[in-house]
Amino acid sequence: MRRKVKLPLYISWRQLKEVIGWAYSRAHTMDRLERLPHDPFPSHGKIGPHRNSHPIWYTPAVLDYFERHGLPVPEDIEFS
Repeated sequence: MRRKVKLPLYISWRQLKEVIGWAYSRAHTMDRLERLPHDPFPSHGKIGPHRNSHPIWYTPAVLDYFERHGLPVPEDIEFS
């Protein structure tokens, strides 16, 4: 039986690590993987205008990146 996975449209760093299972650190993700010349990790945005605002990522773009790189992705996804 398939189970629906509810994910928010934008995910925080903690959700990226705990819910989706991202294995890399913040520095490796934001400073290295987002700046690759070929097939970069999706760019992050900020919740607010302050420089210390939490980074967030667009969930469908992250899941598309996972599919392109052969990483596990839940089958039935419902965005909330």
